[in-house]
Amino acid sequence: MATSSLGQTEINWDKLDKTKFYVLGAGIFTGVTVGLYPVSVIKTRLQVATKDTAEKSASSVIRGILKTDGVPGLYRGFGTVIIGAVPARIIFLTALETTKVTAFKMVEPFNFSEPTQAALANGIAGMAASVCSQAVFVPIDVISQKLMVQGYSGHEKYNGGLDVARKIIRIDGIRGFYRGFGLSVMTYSPSSAVWWASYGSSQRIIWR
Repeated sequence: MATSSLGQTEINWDKLDKTKFYVLGAGIFTGVTVGLYPVSVIKTRLQVATKDTAEKSASSVIRGILKTDGVPGLYRGFGTVIIGAVPARIIFLTALETTKVTAFKMVEPFNFSEPTQAALANGIAGMAASVCSQAVFVPIDVISQKLMVQGYSGHEKYNGGLDVARKIIRIDGIRGFYRGFGLSVMTYSPSSAVWWASYGSSQRIIWR
């Protein structure tokens, strides 16, 4: 750790134990994903349901999944998400910390207050990290969502994530993996910027 000209403790990226940093980050992310993944499956099924679908509510979707597939049905596409999202999370964390160092150097000459400098630097870093990670997150989302709804409400069935990927490439090419990429960037980058800006400025205010 190192002390910046802001008078607060910042991560020294060059001296950081990156193995522990990435393992801890990936572990936390995996744990959160295990807990929340069934919610994504249920939400996705509700979004693609037609007017003729018998399952009209979250509870009916849960009952339908448990009846036909059991608990594993709540985790369709989970393996694909973990395999792809862990590298994406590593990209996010790397971009966040490296960009943050540069961003702090950019804002320091303006002599803003410490909370404002922290908010700007963290906000810039959060937005940049989100843009970089979406290059991996979006294709994973495309594949996992197809697995979530396979065989449901008339949707095609697949033999795993690789089968989905092969069919996307055959029909739409590489561009098929990036459907909705622009909207994802527009949605997640600003929210990431706001979150990290709030986090950075709050630290400065609390530590005073």
